[in-house]
Amino acid sequence: MNRPAAVTKDESWSSKGLAQRDAISAWRDWAASTIAPIEVELFDPNAFAAQWVSHGIGQLRLLHINAPAQRVTHIGEEGAPMRASPSIQLVYARHGVLRTTMAGRTFDVAPGQFVLLDNTRFYQMEMSTEHECIDLMMPQGWLEKYLPDPSTLLARPVSASAGWGAPLGALIETILDGGLDDAPLPRPLIAEQFGSLLALATGMEETDKAPRHRNQLAARILRRIESDYADPDLSPELVARQVGISKRYLQTLLAASGTSFVQELNATRLDRASELLADPRAVGLAIADIAFRTGFLDPGYFTRLFRKRFGITPREFRAGNAPRS
Repeated sequence: MNRPAAVTKDESWSSKGLAQRDAISAWRDWAASTIAPIEVELFDPNAFAAQWVSHGIGQLRLLHINAPAQRVTHIGEEGAPMRASPSIQLVYARHGVLRTTMAGRTFDVAPGQFVLLDNTRFYQMEMSTEHECIDLMMPQGWLEKYLPDPSTLLARPVSASAGWGAPLGALIETILDGGLDDAPLPRPLIAEQFGSLLALATGMEETDKAPRHRNQLAARILRRIESDYADPDLSPELVARQVGISKRYLQTLLAASGTSFVQELNATRLDRASELLADPRAVGLAIADIAFRTGFLDPGYFTRLFRKRFGITPREFRAGNAPRS
């Protein structure tokens, strides 16, 4: 798998001098390609003034945003095609309160706090005044080196001025003060500091809850396989997206239990196929039909897996030669 290339380019944009319609259109287009597809409702559409500065930091991108009072709805990949890369966002409020709704919860991100959000999922942020915030875009695969299960930390505001959150807040403020220009380390190493400090700021609180949450996620994955095994398009990517985790983390969860997605899916399909083969009500179904009904598009592949699992072919199994337990 190719790793995302390091991002080093800095860019900026301002609505100054643009017509309102052009400025709002440019704002939406930038957000869709950089953050996520959005819908913007301006509280005063005749007074749109916004600007952003973007810093590339290794595989991360730090966005410094100033915007007017507005309601921003991030549609999520279920609602619109994704142009931005799947990422976990660290949203840090610098000025103005960010009232946020995600995963059925509504909460405030006050100045000096940050929250983690998933740009592939629906969420809404309402800012009743002009506001300034930081949006740190972190690829999910990169972040999982530091937070094995970021989904447990979503939609939970954390202080960036107290405890282990304070060094993280200080790093953000140092960058905003021009610290990247004369940093003693290259930007990819600065990105690693973000990962380590984020783990410190969020990790200790999750120590006791993480194992239980991992077990619950693994159980949800297995239930999904049990219920939808007959779907030939069922894949780890699809289930991971529906559960709200990355494919890599799904694989990690199942590996910790000594199994894999393909292993569980094939075992479930073969068990259901064996039940059909032994059911006198299904005697009129051809072997190929049973393969299709249990999610196998290739009857030959089904037969090979069946023989490997049960030691005989599906036809022999149906004839009453099933191995005794």
